[in-house]
Amino acid sequence: MDFLESLKLSLSNLLSYKVRSFLTMLGIIIGIGAVIMMSSLGAGMKQNITGDLNKLGVGNFNISIDTSPGQTYKTEDLMTEKDIENIKKIEEVEAVSPTSSAFARIEIDGNTKMFMGTGVTEDYFKISNFTIVKGRKFLPSEYKKDGRFIIIDSSTAEQLYPDENPIGKKVTLNFKKNRYELVIVGVYKDPYSSLNFGGGGGAPSSGLIPNQFLVFINGGEQNKFEELQVKATSANSLNIAMAEVKDLMSRRGSSFDKYNVRSESSGLDQFNNILNMVTLFISGVAGISLFVGGIGVMNIMLVSVTERIREVGLRKALGARTKDILVQFLIEAVILTFFGGIIGVAIGYSLALLIGIFIKTSPILSPGVVLVCIFVSTIIGLLFGVYPAKKAAALEPMEALRTD
Repeated sequence: MDFLESLKLSLSNLLSYKVRSFLTMLGIIIGIGAVIMMSSLGAGMKQNITGDLNKLGVGNFNISIDTSPGQTYKTEDLMTEKDIENIKKIEEVEAVSPTSSAFARIEIDGNTKMFMGTGVTEDYFKISNFTIVKGRKFLPSEYKKDGRFIIIDSSTAEQLYPDENPIGKKVTLNFKKNRYELVIVGVYKDPYSSLNFGGGGGAPSSGLIPNQFLVFINGGEQNKFEELQVKATSANSLNIAMAEVKDLMSRRGSSFDKYNVRSESSGLDQFNNILNMVTLFISGVAGISLFVGGIGVMNIMLVSVTERIREVGLRKALGARTKDILVQFLIEAVILTFFGGIIGVAIGYSLALLIGIFIKTSPILSPGVVLVCIFVSTIIGLLFGVYPAKKAAALEPMEALRTD
């Protein structure tokens, strides 16, 4: 019997026992479906999150005074405008901005909410890549000690002004028992929207404030900075820029290595490592479910062999070789797991699309993952179908025909 005849006979037998065939495929469908659903959702979430984090300035780096346990610093160690000027002279550096932040309560039309303010300079917008969706950035004249202006994030704007234009509205900032009235001049796209960190729910509102004004209300010393953000001219020049800055800052301060120079992308790398570990764990769980599905295939195929003893005996009596019986049962197992894999891919991705609607994530289905899943499901059929196939092929014709 040639392969084509074995294939036709296998398909005929599988269609004759539709319920059993479906039950055999079910474990593979569930296992492959779980792999596809979790991998596509994971890929979509990873793209959303890393994409938003990239917009925050991956490729930039920070310079900060070492404040780790046991470390102290003197007033002379605080960085100044002169340090900013010296860093800007480095060829590979495009922009430098001090960074500061403070928490307060913000009042808007009688409502109060926790607020996190970030102090900014003109260079900050070159470094952060924030997108202004309404209004404008600060004017050069507004970056002053008395610059009572604010740019709020889009999530906060949508929550507080769902049907109004917030530009020109006045907000009150309660900070250290003092009240400051600020004018909204712009709205920027919330970079954390896909992480649900924005102004919605109980999360704090966030906004940008001229750095000199924020330092002033925070009681800090003007033009003295604990931390600076730096943007390299390109991703390729990042390492060179960091090395130049390290060399420059090593000659500054009350002691050697007083300043830390760290790439913002290192945080993203750690984040990606965590995501990869979670993906690996999920894949492991899905792999176990596939293994269990394979055992299910073997068990049901063994039941099939028991039910079809007379059929095997009759075929052998009519001249079928042991090899023909072996090939037929192997083909049946492979067909079931192959199509089970395809159905699992379709169901898994459909579920991912459905779940993605609720968690606001677009699943990403990798062709490579699909091919691997179908290949693995087929191999499972081959491996777990060998024992039942050998058992069927080993039956003696006369003994099989005597079985009731």
